[in-house]
Amino acid sequence: MSLFRFELRKLMLNKKTLIILGAMLILYAGVGFGTSYFIVGDGEAYKTYADLARPLAGPVNAEYAGVAMESYETAKERYGNNEEAIYYGTSGDPVLKFDVDYAHFVGHVDEYYNGAPFDSLFAPYGVNVLQSRLTELEQSGQTGGFEYRSTRDQLNREVALGEPQFANTLEWGNLFANWGDTLTLFLLFIPLLFIISPVFSMEASTGMDNLILSSRNGRRKIVAAKIAAVVVTAVAILAMYLLATFVFGFLSVGTLEGANAALRSVPDYVRAPLGFSNAGFTAVSALWLLLSGTVFALIVSFISSRLKSQIAVCGASLVVLLLNIGIAALGTTIQNMIQPVVDFGVASFALVGSVFTQYKVYNVFGMVVPYHVMLIVFLVLVAGLTSFGMFWGQKKRTVA
Repeated sequence: MSLFRFELRKLMLNKKTLIILGAMLILYAGVGFGTSYFIVGDGEAYKTYADLARPLAGPVNAEYAGVAMESYETAKERYGNNEEAIYYGTSGDPVLKFDVDYAHFVGHVDEYYNGAPFDSLFAPYGVNVLQSRLTELEQSGQTGGFEYRSTRDQLNREVALGEPQFANTLEWGNLFANWGDTLTLFLLFIPLLFIISPVFSMEASTGMDNLILSSRNGRRKIVAAKIAAVVVTAVAILAMYLLATFVFGFLSVGTLEGANAALRSVPDYVRAPLGFSNAGFTAVSALWLLLSGTVFALIVSFISSRLKSQIAVCGASLVVLLLNIGIAALGTTIQNMIQPVVDFGVASFALVGSVFTQYKVYNVFGMVVPYHVMLIVFLVLVAGLTSFGMFWGQKKRTVA
């Protein structure tokens, strides 16, 4: 236990790191409060939006849908056809923003049945589209292949979940964006790697590792203490981010309204093949970030155990972290050629937004296996291999 405390103090419980963590806490609180506030404005603006939303919660109200579509056209005339411009432009007008959101909801319900034009570029979506494809496969006798099984599975999931329902999910959508957007890599994972990176390299750079690993404590105890300290440090930083963005995100409105609404009432998760409520998915998202963030910390630790320079460790860790973003810049053709690298890269598995927003499965010996299940197996394997690699890699550094 004394070894563990010593390693934890080196990583986290020192003056320099504590100051950095204090600054990070202030930043995370600001992110939670700021992104929440600028969605629709102050508490009065949120109340106006919520009052409009409550009587219309549930399936499409055909009468109001027409009103919302007219308002949406007004917003496009005012801000242009760019959805991002409309999003930010209407943030100061809760009534217009509500109408735009409701118009989008009407479109999502139509897509639930008929899909959207861009779906042909990625994957089929829509109950009617999936049923038509299933019928085509049946008529051509292709009922024994993976496509038939995955299409049938997707159709059954969509039917079981039902069409999207409208609800006031402004703050929940903001929370999931803070936890599942690429910005999280820069706000959370980059500071995490800088704090974790010296766990082995600091001693290796001075040659002290040879003496320490040869002490009476032994290589295994020392490496185990380092790994335990890394895991605790990672969990503490991740938990700080999760709590700060959650608490300060909802602080601006003072309510958890929409907690019991279905996850698919959140626009970004309208196609998520999950039956969770927003509150339930918050728990799932928090656990996922804790798992993925801890595994990333172990990857950084393994790199630290192989390199002597902390700068080199940070550089290599940044490459691992941001590799997917670089690949994305090369276009879809390159991505399709190395799809496993994209799917199982840190920038993909670390973010709930890339894991749970759509139906995605793998063919494993003919079985339909969801993407998130594959990732769980992958993360467990990576955690095991990096931990073993740290023990094995330090053996040759032991002098006696």
